[in-house]
Amino acid sequence: MATNSSDSLPQPGRDGVTTASRKGDLSRQRILDAALVEFGKSGFRSATTRAIAARANTTLPPLKYYFGSKEGLYRACAEEIVARYARATAPAVEGAQQTIGDAETARAALKELMRASVEFILGNEAYALGNGIIARELAEPGPAFDIFYDRLWLPGIERNARLISRIKSEPAISEESRLQAILIVSSIPSFQTRRLVAQRAMAWQDIGDAERQRLTDVLHQQIDRM
Repeated sequence: MATNSSDSLPQPGRDGVTTASRKGDLSRQRILDAALVEFGKSGFRSATTRAIAARANTTLPPLKYYFGSKEGLYRACAEEIVARYARATAPAVEGAQQTIGDAETARAALKELMRASVEFILGNEAYALGNGIIARELAEPGPAFDIFYDRLWLPGIERNARLISRIKSEPAISEESRLQAILIVSSIPSFQTRRLVAQRAMAWQDIGDAERQRLTDVLHQQIDRM
């Protein structure tokens, strides 16, 4: 079958835009990754756009072009953390959302959510980059707090509370089930925030595959006792 030779040749308009778009995406992501480090290390007030630009090996104009302002960049970091968590836990979240069955189905869905959360929060460098930002927003709420609350923390609490309520065969979510959901949602990030304390207390050299599996097993045991 004959092919149109123009299909294999560079198309000045189309290919130029595509190449520029790819370069723009890479530049934007490089700035975002640098900002995750700087904001996590220094906080929103102390981190400077100059330090972020230097870490990203760029200048201030591209930073302003992509994010508008320092606060815009900070909020974009929060959005990036939420998006990474959503991608990493998507199958488990989808399974939980589709759960309408009996107590054991809800129990299995909650266990899978906890497993996915442990793997992302304690075993993924993408979360480690943003952990400093999350810890600072919890200690002193700033421009990103509502993003985390509305798109990450509250949905997790409500999702887990619904599953716990089904496990316990409640007609509606009780106060106790919601409190249990808050405790279980906050326990894994707290383990990351206090990672060195946990390692020393458990005499672990690191938190690797075996340690994450042990933590998951304990969470599953807690769910089995509900």
